[in-house]
Amino acid sequence: MGVVWRAYDELLDRTVAIKEVRYTGVGEDKRAELNRRTIREARAAGRLDHPSVIVIHDVVEEDGRPWIVMQLIRSRSLADVIREHGPLPVAQAAMIGGRVLDALRAAHATGVLHRDVKPENVLLADDGRVVLTDFGIASLEAEAGLTATGGLVGTPAYMPPERLNGEPARPESDLWSLGATLYAAVEGAPPFKRDSWAATVAAVLRDLPGQPVRAGVLGPVIMGLLHRDPAARMSADEAAHLLRAAAAEPIMHGYVGHPTPQPGGFGPARTVAVRPRRRGWLMAVPAVVIAVAALGTGGWYVITSQRSPVGTSTPTPTLSPAPTSTSSGTTSPSPTRTPEPSATPTAARLPDGWRRLVNSTGRFSIGLPEGWQAKKNPTRDSITITGPGTPGQMIVEWTVPEKPLADPERRWAELEKEIQAKGEFERYRRIGIRATTYLGRPAADWEFTRMRGSLLIHVINRGFRTADGRHFALYWDTADSWWDQDRHYFDEFVKTFRPR
Repeated sequence: MGVVWRAYDELLDRTVAIKEVRYTGVGEDKRAELNRRTIREARAAGRLDHPSVIVIHDVVEEDGRPWIVMQLIRSRSLADVIREHGPLPVAQAAMIGGRVLDALRAAHATGVLHRDVKPENVLLADDGRVVLTDFGIASLEAEAGLTATGGLVGTPAYMPPERLNGEPARPESDLWSLGATLYAAVEGAPPFKRDSWAATVAAVLRDLPGQPVRAGVLGPVIMGLLHRDPAARMSADEAAHLLRAAAAEPIMHGYVGHPTPQPGGFGPARTVAVRPRRRGWLMAVPAVVIAVAALGTGGWYVITSQRSPVGTSTPTPTLSPAPTSTSSGTTSPSPTRTPEPSATPTAARLPDGWRRLVNSTGRFSIGLPEGWQAKKNPTRDSITITGPGTPGQMIVEWTVPEKPLADPERRWAELEKEIQAKGEFERYRRIGIRATTYLGRPAADWEFTRMRGSLLIHVINRGFRTADGRHFALYWDTADSWWDQDRHYFDEFVKTFRPR
């Protein structure tokens, strides 16, 4: 129905995507209806505040029709990945499905029904996020329905039977579509895809889905979501629980969610007013961050006690020295954690004056020194921690990997190669990529320097995967001239970090 352009917002100095809906061969009444649908899309997505839902910046009217200005996400769709690489590993599909389900639950909580969940509308971003997009036929429960005259709007292979029977959409309808999407992710094709539109519709209405053969532990989730009766369909809460468990299966896991850089994004690679651009990576300073109040934005994070807990019976993990290489080629002791009996937020004692931050979305906690603040990055699954007396910053990122790889040291080496090939980091110099053990798990530290503008910065980035299959990066950067006096911040932060 149109094209999405990459564009440059001159007022706010940022690159954006602009959706242009092109109408050909339609009368004025039809054009008015399609204009209303475009506004509906902007309103539906614009009321949502979730890291897995595309951000709508503005709607601009030009030439008698609206244009949607939205966040630019450099990505490939799940459909593209399936076409190019075939069925996904179960754990990876479960992680992607869990992120889409999180987005749907956030939408349903605000009265928004997506109505077109399918692999084409699931974006696997270059920075590791999973984003649900294209709310073009979304409905707001408080408003009258909007469909094409005399027919349904949607994709039959992913449309639930109740909608094909003429019943209104409901939250359970999106869950059915998620089940069909998960089926396609692990089997390579949706359960009811046939040679024609009519045959596909008939199959959805008449046939039972074939039992998936590659789904493994995802099978019960998929079949539960594809139940013909919406009232008997698996609930969102149960599906979320099972998806988390399936994502923890140790099968072809990646580790830290930095996928291989991929071309693409929204639609054709057309350009309006574009200036030279650089990809966003975890190692780059986030362009925009926002402060989030405690218990705000869906409970992003909560600050608890001001000092370390006392009187707890939870054992404190011990530290043992392990030799690591330095830039001079010598060795020095580096703390390595032994396996922990508990990963609760109270497992690590905080230094005096520190307080504990608990992030309910990323499901982790970390200590904050006195006077330091954490801010949620609005476009990434990460928080940035800054404080007085240093130019340094600590970033904690939790992501879903597109490219599975179990060895964290090898993953950093591959990412380094990709960045160097694209010239992403000016005057990049590797100090070391070192395997280590963190919280009893394999990990790797990537240390390097590079230019950021006119400033030489020094970076250390620790990547690892938790026992239940989640992926984290703990990143510290500061001015290179401050490195010796600031390095202790990284060591102290990683001592207090705990997955939940």
